[in-house]
Amino acid sequence: MSRTFSALVCSLVILSATPAWAQTASGAFKAEPGGTIAPKVAAAYVVRDQFNPREKEVEIILSSAAVNVAKAVADLTPHTTVINDPALKDTDYVLVWIKRDGTVSMNATFSKTMTQYLERTDRGGTFKAELSTNTAEKVAGRIFTPAPVKTRDGTSYSVDLTFSAIVTKPAAGTALPAGGGEPGKALGAFLAARDKKDWPALKAALAPSAAERFVKSYNDDKENLADMLDTLNFWMPARDVKITGGLLMGDAATIDVEGTMASGIKALSVVRLIKGGSGWVFQDAAMAGMLP
Repeated sequence: MSRTFSALVCSLVILSATPAWAQTASGAFKAEPGGTIAPKVAAAYVVRDQFNPREKEVEIILSSAAVNVAKAVADLTPHTTVINDPALKDTDYVLVWIKRDGTVSMNATFSKTMTQYLERTDRGGTFKAELSTNTAEKVAGRIFTPAPVKTRDGTSYSVDLTFSAIVTKPAAGTALPAGGGEPGKALGAFLAARDKKDWPALKAALAPSAAERFVKSYNDDKENLADMLDTLNFWMPARDVKITGGLLMGDAATIDVEGTMASGIKALSVVRLIKGGSGWVFQDAAMAGMLP
């Protein structure tokens, strides 16, 4: 079945669509007891590998309602944006991941109870994947269990799902060197101000949206600083920080930052800066995953 797509191109996102390529899902995931997930639509996009965020993989959401995939790929963490999409509220769904080596994994989620069923093709026998298309632009295939699978708690489940989707991507950009180039220098100064707890310098280095978040009129400077430092420690490494590169897209840049989080785990975070009248300023950040 052909569909007509309208394209909305913004500074951060380019959507490509082929009318002859259906964004569809069919089949079912069945759990006894538990219920059935019978998705009808699919969306695919690129995410960081949660357990090795230096690598990327394709994530596919199979659901009964279409998510805003354009918004997701414009955000720093598309996975988080997708699973929090209003279209998925009280909706069961299945996530599928395809790694570069062809390994396929699945997470079937029942939203009411947040019961999740996880499978991987490299764990031996119980879960299979057949990919008829697996390119940078398109993915299509089938995931299934040859026979029902019994869990330790007595639940039985089976999977037989097919999907096809265009891989939606952010706009192409220019790779930044280790250190992050000019945006990286600005981020380095921002991180130095964080280490010194220099509120005036931090405040001056915020993009308008970040200033709206962190500069609260009902707080004094000490309270605003404490709130910002707590949030930054949640978003970005606090120790042994190293800027390893990034991507430049016009007046926006995403920077890869590795180091040790305040919690003690080693992680990679992605930081977004935008170019303002006074130079590159901090907009937002998010932890992409734990480093192996």
